[in-house]
Amino acid sequence: MFTPFEELEYLADFLPEEGEAIIVSRQFGELRCSPIGEDSLRDGVEDADLYGRLVEANELLNAQGVRPIWVCLLGWFWFSVTLFMLGDFGWSEWYLPVGLALLTASGCYHWIHVRQRRLFDQMIAPQLRQEMERGHFSVHALIAGVRQHVEFRTLLDELVQWRPERRKVVR
Repeated sequence: MFTPFEELEYLADFLPEEGEAIIVSRQFGELRCSPIGEDSLRDGVEDADLYGRLVEANELLNAQGVRPIWVCLLGWFWFSVTLFMLGDFGWSEWYLPVGLALLTASGCYHWIHVRQRRLFDQMIAPQLRQEMERGHFSVHALIAGVRQHVEFRTLLDELVQWRPERRKVVR
C-alpha cells in the first residue's frame, strides 16, 4: 500500500494541462482525480432529464416543417401543371417551373421558420427558462451544451437567437 504522498506523486503524472483544474478526493480508500470546471455543459448535456427535454424540443421544431413542405410541393406541382395546360406552354419554357420552384422554396423556408419561432417562443422557451433556473446555468452554457450534440441543430438555430432576459411586451 502506498503512502498518501506516494499516491499524490503517482497522480501528478496524470494532471491536466496548465490552466485546467482537478479535484483530488479519496473514494473507497483510493485517491481519485476528477476534472472541475465552471462550464458544466461544455462537454455536452449529461443530465438525463434536461437531455430528454432538449430532444423533445428539437423534434417538435423539426416537425414544424412537415406541413409547409407538403403544401408547397403539392401547390408548386399543381400550379405548374395548370400553368402549362392553360397557358399552352411547351418544353421550351422549362425555366418557368424552375423559377416558380425557387420562389416556392423561399416561401416554404420562411413559413417553416415562422412556425418554429412561434413554437419556440410559446412552448419551448418557458420550459428552458425553468430548466436554467433549476440547474443554475446561463443561456450561454446551454448553447455550449447543445452545440456539442449534432442532432440538436434545429434547436441550436433557435437558441442562438433567443434572449431570455428580453420579455415580450403584450399590447
